Amino acid sequence: MMLAHAPTCRDACSTARRPAAASCKRAMTLLETVLAMSLLSVIALTGAQAVRMSWQAWDIQDQRADMLQHLGGVLTHITRLARSARGIVSVSGPTDTSGNLEITLPDDSVVKWYHDSVSGVVRYEIDGAGPGELLATGIDSLKFDCFQLDGVTPTTIVADIRMIRVTTAVTIPVQGTSFPLSTTIWIRKQRDGVAPTFTDFYANNSSGGAGWNNHTYVSGPPDGSFGYGGGSTWVEGKDFDTTGLSGPVGTVLVGILLKTDSLLDQDRIEIQIRNRQPADGPTHKYYQRPLVRFENSLDWFWVDVTDDYSGWTYDDIDAMRVRIETDDQGAGTATLYVDSVKIRIYEAAPQSTTFWMTNLGSFSEWGDRINAAGAPDGVYAYSRIFTLPSDDVDRQDYLYTGSWQDLGAIISVEMRTHFYMSATVVDDMFHAKLVSASDPSEQGDTPVPITAEQVKKDTLNDHVGVANAGTVLMDFTNIQNNWTWPDLNAQIVRLYMTATGVPEAEIYVDAVSIEVRYVPPSEAAVVLWEEL
Repeated sequence: MMLAHAPTCRDACSTARRPAAASCKRAMTLLETVLAMSLLSVIALTGAQAVRMSWQAWDIQDQRADMLQHLGGVLTHITRLARSARGIVSVSGPTDTSGNLEITLPDDSVVKWYHDSVSGVVRYEIDGAGPGELLATGIDSLKFDCFQLDGVTPTTIVADIRMIRVTTAVTIPVQGTSFPLSTTIWIRKQRDGVAPTFTDFYANNSSGGAGWNNHTYVSGPPDGSFGYGGGSTWVEGKDFDTTGLSGPVGTVLVGILLKTDSLLDQDRIEIQIRNRQPADGPTHKYYQRPLVRFENSLDWFWVDVTDDYSGWTYDDIDAMRVRIETDDQGAGTATLYVDSVKIRIYEAAPQSTTFWMTNLGSFSEWGDRINAAGAPDGVYAYSRIFTLPSDDVDRQDYLYTGSWQDLGAIISVEMRTHFYMSATVVDDMFHAKLVSASDPSEQGDTPVPITAEQVKKDTLNDHVGVANAGTVLMDFTNIQNNWTWPDLNAQIVRLYMTATGVPEAEIYVDAVSIEVRYVPPSEAAVVLWEEL
């Protein structure tokens, strides 16, 4: 039997040395500790620097965004209000980098913007309620450059300003560079001026020729009592009292309050301006036109006699007699009724502006219709029976088709058509009509002649063949009462020809225009403006 092996001395020693071996592993030396701490410090410093730079970049960008927001806010605030301005009160010069602008709004309030170069702020105030509201800070400059209607020619004259370029600038943080920003504003205002005022002088006496009944009713202001006469009769209004007035007169209109009981067809009304004494005879047989638009209507019929003399004075008006004559070219069944006669005086002299048709509709009867737009160029549109609509007539000498200007009181509206005929006409008639753009029933091919201006066939036959191309004038002044510039903008001009004769002549149209004669405003106060 073998005995269990007893541990030897070597085994015991081996067992005893194991813990000692484990406890003898090496620790970090001092050098290693220093190196590790140094490396950790470098990493920490590098990270902190990166964070600091990122924060600085964010802060700079935040400041820049804030300053640009202030910059854009100034331009936006000025632009929004200035585009609705009725006029400019004052504006700083183009060399002033700490400028100011003062405008009048449609509600008659006055807004002013101004820049303080010391504090670098832009403020605005309403109706002079200073010191004004703070609009933006940190603004280096505020500058206004003003231009005339063409947008190119600089001007410092307030009445001529139609475009303003606003420029502001800020200094970019850290970079230290100036950052400018600008915008362009078109000003609606046309000019500063008092709306044209007028004075009326009624005829205090009257006289009538054969066939005229109750001629005394034509004197004094309108009272609903009428003198009346048939074909080939006349009546005069006279003795316009200008007591206490003397000197020159700018514009002279003759007004007649009249009506007819039926369409006068080719009958005409003729206005004669005569001196006080009948022996002196007429000084001017001024006006003659067909009475096609006065059926069952009562309104003032206006005639511009400004050019009747080289220069009007109140003495001339005091000495005037206005004779109204009718003839009997038509059926002869109509009666002309006249309530009163007056003279309307404007101090300012009239001006004229011509606007060419620019936009034409599409109608099957029309050949090369676009050739009737714009100024005469020798290229014609043509048709036998045709309509020529236009939803706008361009009233600008610049670029803005579809806009209108308020230039003063309109005293006459006349359409001029440049055309020639292909053959002599028999019963054909040439018509022009102002069609309502808001009434769809008016858009058809056959406008109602009673509302149109008619040209007699003998006028048409004066224009036969290319060699006799010419211009015919049709007066729209009394088709619509009291014309305004927005009325012009809303009109559709329609031309058409009734082809009842033999042969059916073709008409060739080169250009269509509306000539407006108006009294401009004077030089201060209320602002007249246009919509762009």
